[in-house]
Formats: sequence, C-alpha cells, structure tokens
Amino acid sequence: MGIRLLGERRATGGMTLQPSASVGWRFSERWSLRYRNAVSLFNLKTPRWIGVIDMNAALLGIHLRDLTLEVGPSLDVFAVPLCADTWCQREHGLAPGVHLGAMLSPPESRLGARCTVHTTYIPGIAWSGISISAAVEGVYRF
Repeated sequence: MGIRLLGERRATGGMTLQPSASVGWRFSERWSLRYRNAVSLFNLKTPRWIGVIDMNAALLGIHLRDLTLEVGPSLDVFAVPLCADTWCQREHGLAPGVHLGAMLSPPESRLGARCTVHTTYIPGIAWSGISISAAVEGVYRF
C-alpha cells in the first residue's frame, strides 16, 4: 500500500498499488547491498489517466539489531499524466531519484515490515517537478 503525489497540480488521490521485489547481499555483520524494483500504479479509477513509475534503486543498508536502514540512488522509468494550468497530457521518460527505507525484522523470523519513501524528479513538458512515494510493506525473507 502506498500513496503518490505528483506536485501540486494533480493529486493522484486514493491508494496506489506498488508491488516490489528485491535481491540483496549482506557482505558484513552491519552492511548490505540490495537492488530493489517497485512498480507504482496510480489513478486506477480513471483508466485514461493511469500512471506508472518503475523504480529501480541500488541501496546501501546498515543493520542495527532488528532494524535495517537503507539509502540509495534510483533511475526510474515513468509514463504518467501531467497537467499544466489549462491542459493535461501523458508523458514518459527516465527520471533520477533517491530512495530511503527502514525495515524492522526480528532475526528469528522471516516476516518483517518496511517503510519507504521514494523521491523522483520528473522532467515533463506540461509539468516538471518532484514526485514523492511513501509505502508500508510486509516483507517475507527467503
């Protein structure tokens, strides 16, 4: 579950569907690297204005007992509705981003919870600006 905001001109409103998957490597007791891919689908109630942002992040994590904090850069692919003052259009392209996350998972359990915030700069014609995504996820570790 998540929420996505595209600046002040067009609020996406409602819930955002955001499936994600990741693969990681814990290379020491405290540090890890992880690749995360998440696809944010929003405006699902209005098919004409459905938006998609495919987020690809390379994350560095620090492990503090039951808590893992992660940060890293992202390169996102977007196809979203963007609006100017008097008109809207669908735009697509590549966008740089930054990802922050925190995961709580007890060592004796495969289940955990993750909170993430993802910020993307979308360079559009009708509108350019920052897109912010926040999500709460359930986690199962293999």
